[in-house]
Amino acid sequence: MKRRQAIGVLGGVAAGPLVMPSAAFAELLDWSRRVRRSRTESTSPSHFTPPRTRVLAALAEVIIPATDTPGASEAGVTDFVAALVDGWLDDDHRDRFLAGLDTVDPAARERFGADFADCTAEQQSEYVGELDAELTRLREDPDASVSRYFFHDVKRFTITAYFTSEVGLAALGHRTSFRTFEGCVPLTPAEVGP
Repeated sequence: MKRRQAIGVLGGVAAGPLVMPSAAFAELLDWSRRVRRSRTESTSPSHFTPPRTRVLAALAEVIIPATDTPGASEAGVTDFVAALVDGWLDDDHRDRFLAGLDTVDPAARERFGADFADCTAEQQSEYVGELDAELTRLREDPDASVSRYFFHDVKRFTITAYFTSEVGLAALGHRTSFRTFEGCVPLTPAEVGP
């Protein structure tokens, strides 16, 4: 998917951290760190089987592909979403999300003759575009429950995971941490501001 199409899929969400009050943004980043940490500290088995992990990784990479900035895989989106689903969602929400995720490979095999992750980039983009079109249709239907549609969660979890990761924040020009003392280094254009 080309960069312009990816931005359309994101729907402008990337600007969220730039307009969010700094305290709320700091709270969001703190929460995302706790979610990421919960994945490494958990002793419970994950609901993410290898096929589910592959599907989610491929979906996330279509939503946020690697271009001149790192994509979803470099940001650890799959691990974040797995931690979120395993430890932070209630059972009903988790089961709905996983059931939706489990429909992707059978639908891709029926349509394209291959699991979603094995489809061509064009086939993946076409499939995700159709999921996104269905999500848009549901948003316009006053009787529909968008939050019950699994792709709604795939998108928002992917975007949240990406833009609260160091990679995603760096893509926005936001510095989250200083790995070493840098003394008097020149500021980047993003740090200088307007």
